[in-house]
Amino acid sequence: MIIEKTVLAEVDKVYATCIGRLEGKEAWIGASEGEGPCVCAADGKTLTLWDEPGGTMNIVPIPGRSGEFYGTQKFLPVFAAADCTLNHIKYENGSFCVTEVMKTPYLHRFDLFLQDGQVYFIGSTLCGKKEFTQDWSSPGAVYTGMVKDDPREAFPLKKLYEGITKNHGFCREDGLFGLRYLITGVEGIFAFQVPKHPWDDDWTVTKLWEGEISDIAACDIDGDGQMEYASIEPFHGSKAVIYKETDGALSPIKEYDIDFGHVIWGGTVNQRPVFILGYRRQEMKLLMIYYDGEFKEELIDSGVGPSQISVLSGKNESFVLSANRQINELALYKISIDK
Repeated sequence: MIIEKTVLAEVDKVYATCIGRLEGKEAWIGASEGEGPCVCAADGKTLTLWDEPGGTMNIVPIPGRSGEFYGTQKFLPVFAAADCTLNHIKYENGSFCVTEVMKTPYLHRFDLFLQDGQVYFIGSTLCGKKEFTQDWSSPGAVYTGMVKDDPREAFPLKKLYEGITKNHGFCREDGLFGLRYLITGVEGIFAFQVPKHPWDDDWTVTKLWEGEISDIAACDIDGDGQMEYASIEPFHGSKAVIYKETDGALSPIKEYDIDFGHVIWGGTVNQRPVFILGYRRQEMKLLMIYYDGEFKEELIDSGVGPSQISVLSGKNESFVLSANRQINELALYKISIDK
């Protein structure tokens, strides 16, 4: 494969990434977890969504609404985010308009999904409250909600589950099991199955694994019709583990030594199933893992310390947008098939 890197912007403590579309063209977005900006590179221009307050953990396109997003702000200071907010972001007339939707204390990860024409929210909180940085006495929870027709309006949230300590990992899995979300913490891996009517119906919550998991991703990496799961362990951990699911049970089949793991992603790059792994200390690598009779790795970059990635998958070329947190760099990697 051919890997070409473009540095899109320098952003202090860049943390969150998002790939969206503006006026029919790709938009590459990166935001600071600190008191810093959120920027968008699109059509050869760099636009600013906001200069402050920062503290952004996630930005997600709103399904069915081109140029509109939800994003968090005020997750500040990190791990003490009682004032975190969910915000509506809209691109129009060449600039972005940002509107606070509602206060969402400790909202660390969220997603939006479309079902029967209705946009739904699912989000998880890192914890319930904190008195100091390492106070984990109040576990996090998982919520859902129905987004209003006017997405600038606040909407009710319903608690689906409470009791996940260091509620950090969050992965959308849309495939063999229908649509479900994998959410992880000290207690293990939990699967939240999306029901037919996500607001009115009960969600099925299944515990897949017992043991502390920081982050999780899903992919049928060996193409045998059974899912594999890649994890970072423990919290911001020192190892990445690939598990194979057989008859409903998980078994570890591959392990990697890392330092301060923070990125794990599963999907296809140029039609090949892969996991993408990144960590923020020591070599600070971003690498791609694939299976060809055995597990193999291809280095995307090193010395960058990624915190979050977004991927645009294609047939012959794909793009990885990376928040290279440790060097304050929003970077785009074009991955092409070597002909």
